[in-house]
Amino acid sequence: MPRNYYDVLGVPATASAQEIKKAYQKLAKQWHPDVNKAEEAESRFKEVAEAYETLGNERRRGQYDELLKHEQARRAYENGGAASSSGSRSSAGGGTRYEYRTNTSYSDEDLFDMFFGERMNGFDFFGDSAGTFTNSYMGTDAGARTTRATMNITLEQAYRGDQLPIKLGDSNIHVKIPERIQTDRTIRIRGTGSNGIRANEELLITLHILPHAMFRLDGKHLHGTLQIAPWEAVFGTQSQIQLPDLSRVKVKVPEGIQAGQQLRIPGKGMKDDDHGYGDLMLEIEVIVPEILSERERELYRELSRTNGYRARMKRKS
Repeated sequence: MPRNYYDVLGVPATASAQEIKKAYQKLAKQWHPDVNKAEEAESRFKEVAEAYETLGNERRRGQYDELLKHEQARRAYENGGAASSSGSRSSAGGGTRYEYRTNTSYSDEDLFDMFFGERMNGFDFFGDSAGTFTNSYMGTDAGARTTRATMNITLEQAYRGDQLPIKLGDSNIHVKIPERIQTDRTIRIRGTGSNGIRANEELLITLHILPHAMFRLDGKHLHGTLQIAPWEAVFGTQSQIQLPDLSRVKVKVPEGIQAGQQLRIPGKGMKDDDHGYGDLMLEIEVIVPEILSERERELYRELSRTNGYRARMKRKS
């Protein structure tokens, strides 16, 4: 279960942006190491800052809320709960199409039951909110059948190339996700009889990668935001960035970098069609600390007195 940032800040999940900011400022002041000399002050201060970094950003908060829904759905499933669903069925040209909608979020293991032809009775599947799970059956002259399905997966699962369990009737098989596959790509699993799928059947699964709290997909490229302090923008810095597979890459921020500029980390994106990899693009965001000690304030005052720069309108180029 991910850390509940709402509990960290002591606010309900329905709190407004202003309420979240107010709670953060109060706790940051309370646990700032320059003010609070308790042994746990530094760790509590970092915990509060981490919570506000997510909840204080509208986009990240929305993605984090989805993650919480996902965990609630997973726990309900493990405890024997059931996701609410609705279904519809239509028939045309000898094929049958089923659609199911769930009100829960994604799980670590996207489970669904698929039955071929007369074996199809239902499934258990966690998808994104109001997402769809669709099966299509098509016959050929040779009697072969194809099942088409859409599966929601996390960026972590796609980046690592996980194996995900699928229940086919009485059989359990594992689907190998190609490492760093791009979203909405389709993989094919042909039945052999020994892999849980009949020899005259095949499974086509379209993999949809769900939104992530830190990264945004753009084809083969990954995009993220690297937040740095003003002095890091001036003097440059180095940072360790955690990738979706939990590995880390060192990023060097050059001195004098401006907010909005991008850093490119080659080869850390998703796989492209030529068997290479896209890049990780990090946009720089300069963050001014909201809670400052008196010493820090004095340093900023000194900088203001010695530096002649003043706020001004930017001329159009």
